[in-house]
Amino acid sequence: EVLTVYQSLENLSIERRFVTLTDRQVHYRISGEGPPLLLLHQSPTSSAEMATTIEYFADEFTVIAPDTPGFGLSDYRDGTPSDITIYAQMAKEFIDALGLSELYIYGFHTGAIIGVEMARLYPDLCKVVVVNGLWVADKDEVDLVLQHYTKWYEPTPEGSQMPWIWSRLRDQLIFFPWFLKEEDYRLSLDLPEPKMKQPFVLDLLRTTEEAQTAYRAAFLYPSKERVKEIKTPTFLLNYQGDPIGNHPQRLEVVPDCVEIELLEDPKAVEARAREIFKKFPPAKATIEPQAFVMTEKIKRPKGFVHTNFGPVFYAQEMDRSKMDAQTDKSVVFLHDFGASSNATIEISKCCKGSSRRLFLDLPGHGETGMTYLEDYLPNTMATMLADGLKQLKLGKIHVFSMGMSSSIALELSLIDSLQVKQLSFIDPWCPNATEIDSMRDYYAPDLNPSKYGEHLMRAWYFARDGELYFPWYDAKNANALKREPEIDPEATHRRAVDALKAGEELKRLALDLIGYDVAGNLQDIPQNTKIYAWSGNGRESFAEWIHGAISGSKLYYLPESKSQWSINLSD
Repeated sequence: EVLTVYQSLENLSIERRFVTLTDRQVHYRISGEGPPLLLLHQSPTSSAEMATTIEYFADEFTVIAPDTPGFGLSDYRDGTPSDITIYAQMAKEFIDALGLSELYIYGFHTGAIIGVEMARLYPDLCKVVVVNGLWVADKDEVDLVLQHYTKWYEPTPEGSQMPWIWSRLRDQLIFFPWFLKEEDYRLSLDLPEPKMKQPFVLDLLRTTEEAQTAYRAAFLYPSKERVKEIKTPTFLLNYQGDPIGNHPQRLEVVPDCVEIELLEDPKAVEARAREIFKKFPPAKATIEPQAFVMTEKIKRPKGFVHTNFGPVFYAQEMDRSKMDAQTDKSVVFLHDFGASSNATIEISKCCKGSSRRLFLDLPGHGETGMTYLEDYLPNTMATMLADGLKQLKLGKIHVFSMGMSSSIALELSLIDSLQVKQLSFIDPWCPNATEIDSMRDYYAPDLNPSKYGEHLMRAWYFARDGELYFPWYDAKNANALKREPEIDPEATHRRAVDALKAGEELKRLALDLIGYDVAGNLQDIPQNTKIYAWSGNGRESFAEWIHGAISGSKLYYLPESKSQWSINLSD
C-alpha cells in the first residue's frame, strides 16, 4: 500500500461519529455539505489517513469516511471471511444505517476494490464510482503475495515486535511486495520523514491479526471476472509511480460503463475524480448523528463528544434497568499519564456499584489525541472535558481518577455546573519540589519518531519498567517496586501502544501535569472523597499526604495485586 497524508491535528470541521449496528459499531469521519461521497481507505490504515482528501472534497460534497471493520475504531465482525463481497455488504449496512439511497464512491487500494464490488452489487445506490489503485493479478502472483503479505507480529518479553513493526512498514516503501527484497521489486520512492510514517504505524497497532482478512480479501478479488459485470459508471484511475499503477490495463474485457486512466500523481487523481463526480446528477442528503444506542451484543459502546478544542473519545457502560436519576451517580473514569481508557476499563472490573460508567481518553492521550488546547495544565484539560461532559447530560457525577489524573479530577470538582458529588483517587500523585524538578524533565520518554524506529522501543521500556521501578527511568534497586509487576508481553505491548498514541505530546503533558500545585486546591474540596494507596507501588506517601490535606477524606490501602482489589463506587 502507498503512504498518503494524515494530519497530526485534524481540522475541527471534520466530525467524528459512530453508528451502531446490531453486532458492531462503525466509526466514521464526516465533513462538508452537498451530495454524499463515500471515501474508502486502504489497509491496514483507517479513515484518518484520508483527512486531507476529506478536506479536499468537503467544499462541494458531504464526505463520509468510515473505518473498515477491524481497522481504526470500527469493530471487527468475528468470523469475517476473506471475501470482498462481504466487505461490500458490510459497507452497505453502514450506508443503510445512515439512511442514504444514492451516493458517490471514491476508494483507494483496498477501498478501491470494495468500491468496485459495490458498483457491481448496488448499481442503484452508486451514482458513480471512482477508484484509485485496483488490484488485478493472476493466480501465481496472488498465491505468492498471500504466503507472506499478511504476516503478523507477536509481542515478546523483550519487545522485539517493535523493531519488526517499524521495519515492516519502512520496507513497504522500498519494495513491493515488502517481503521480496530483491532488485526486481525495488520501488522508486523517496522515504518519508519518520513523523509522516508514525500515524501509519499507529493504525497498524490499532488493528489485529484477525482483521487482516480484509487484506486477503483484496488480494483474492477476481477483478477480471467482476469488472465485466459492472453496470454503474466506474472509473479506474491510477497514477504513475504506484506499484500497481498498470494493473487496470491487465483487464481483458471492460464494459462500456468502465473507463481506465493513468494520471501523473495523486493530486491529479483527486482533481479528475472531482470532475467526474460533478458530471453526474447530485443526490443530496442530510446525515444526523445517531442517538445513543446499546444492543445486546455491544456492551460498551464508543463515542466522541465534540468541543471547541477538538473531539473527546469515550466508552460507556450503562444498565438502564437499574438507573435512578435521584440517587445514582454517573462515574467518570480518568486514566493515568501515558495511558488510555483501556486501563480504567480494566480497573473498573474491580469496582462494584453504579449503573453508568464513562471512560474518557484525556486530552493528548489515546483516541482523543492532540487537541487545540494551548497547554495541558489540569485546569485547561478540565475545561475541555467539562464542555464534553455537559453535553452528555450525566447528572450527578462521581469522578474516579488514576495516578496523575488526580489533579484533573480536582479541577473538575471545582466546576459547579458539573455536579461533581464524589471523588475517588487511586494511587494519586503529589511529588515534592525536588521530585518535581527531576520528573518534569525525565518522566516522559522521548517518543519523537526516529529514523530507525528507536522511539518504539523507548515506549516499550516506559511501559515495562514502569512496572518495575518508580520512577521508571531510574532503574536502581532502591527504586524497585515491592508489588508483583504486570509484565506479560501482551499487557506490556498494550501499555506501550497507549504511550505511542500520546507520542510527542507526552513531554508537554509531563511539564504541565507534574508541575501542578496539588496542595493549592485541596482545601477547597467539599466533595465526599476517598483516597486509595496502592501498596507496593512506591507512591503510598503521596496518597497519605493528600488524605491529610483533605478534611474528612477516607484513606484505604489496596492490596499489591490488582486481582485482589475490591472498590465500592457508592457512598
